[in-house]
Amino acid sequence: MTKRPVTIWLVRDTCRTEDNPCLNRALDMARQANTDCIALACLEPRRWKQLQFELLRTGTEWRRLRTRSLLALRADLEQIGMHLWIAMDNPAVVLKRINDEFSISAVVTDLPVAPEEEVENRQLKDLGIDILTTQTDELFQAKDIEPALARLPCSFTQFRKIIEKDKSVIPAYPVTLSVPCSSVAQIWTDPPEVHGSRQQGGKHSAHQHWQQYLQSGALSSYKKTRNALEGLNTSSRLSAWLAHGCLSARQVWHDILEYEDNHGANDSTYWLRFELLWREFFRWYSRQVGSTLFTAAGEGHPVEVTNSQPVFFKNWCMGNTGADIVDAAMRELKTTGWLSNRARQLVASHLIYECGLDWRLGAAWFESQLVDFDVSSNWGNWAYIAGVGADPRGGRIFDLESQADRHDPRREYRERWLGELS
Repeated sequence: MTKRPVTIWLVRDTCRTEDNPCLNRALDMARQANTDCIALACLEPRRWKQLQFELLRTGTEWRRLRTRSLLALRADLEQIGMHLWIAMDNPAVVLKRINDEFSISAVVTDLPVAPEEEVENRQLKDLGIDILTTQTDELFQAKDIEPALARLPCSFTQFRKIIEKDKSVIPAYPVTLSVPCSSVAQIWTDPPEVHGSRQQGGKHSAHQHWQQYLQSGALSSYKKTRNALEGLNTSSRLSAWLAHGCLSARQVWHDILEYEDNHGANDSTYWLRFELLWREFFRWYSRQVGSTLFTAAGEGHPVEVTNSQPVFFKNWCMGNTGADIVDAAMRELKTTGWLSNRARQLVASHLIYECGLDWRLGAAWFESQLVDFDVSSNWGNWAYIAGVGADPRGGRIFDLESQADRHDPRREYRERWLGELS
């Protein structure tokens, strides 16, 4: 009996239909090969079950948002005649099962950012499955920024200056709605049921939040407020939706340009695009250095680890260090899965330079807690603070007392979090 041919879009960190070159490519290939196009999301054990430094790889808030984002993606795909299969296993295991019942014409997925996805892709090739990768979540096509990529590993400033000489950002890819009609049964399961998430998943929630932020006019003062520890619209709060692929960085970039046309450009409107360039840099940097990013020495000289006592790390994680600004931030992180950028820098500096602990413990704890965990940004920023990443000047040491006085002068932030969980 002839097996039914299918083209698979392997969903990794792009939970949206809009501005999705990977989905577009899968649809185009399905039309050319006259096959059905099916979306597949794998809840890999490495993310959902395995440990790293004896810590879970993902936290409750991350899982909630990923689950809700996948369910929102499923609903969006159903509107254009596609199914989203969700499986609790590695892609190689799942696709082998699918290939036993169907004939997989091709698998299309995002260009890997980190080594684990590259390993998964090699496993698929070893099974004889044709896997094709597509740049999906970057601002720039690799061919358009070859001078900058040729300098990697370099500093962010070097990368940015080369990039900013060329204003050509990838335009948004509108999704092609004329998809192959699929009557393949939905044979896989739903993701684990979740309750009580503080943040809604999916492109609609992401766009609604982003448009409200733009309409508030807060973008025009972003540079002045971005280091605040808390507060409505002090930052864009887009990081989680970007990390889960509910919103594309290209869409944000173009919306900022449109905002500048309508309301005027200033240092603040530029600075949010500047932050998107940091995200872009870390994605390409991660690809360049590979597994080196996750080693103690990184690309530089490892900061000396003077403390290996577990109690110090536990106290840092639980917000019991005795440094009130650190403790407040760590309790916010554990409760909400989120921290402001400045708070992340302060607690990282404390762990590395005052506790004397291995910086990778902090990166792993963030990975296990953050709702907006993004592998390249998280590990890249931790390596940067530790002085083993893309920074020729060495690490970043923050004076906690002066930072607390500057960013929490009335102690409102500390009283909120230390009072709530003390």
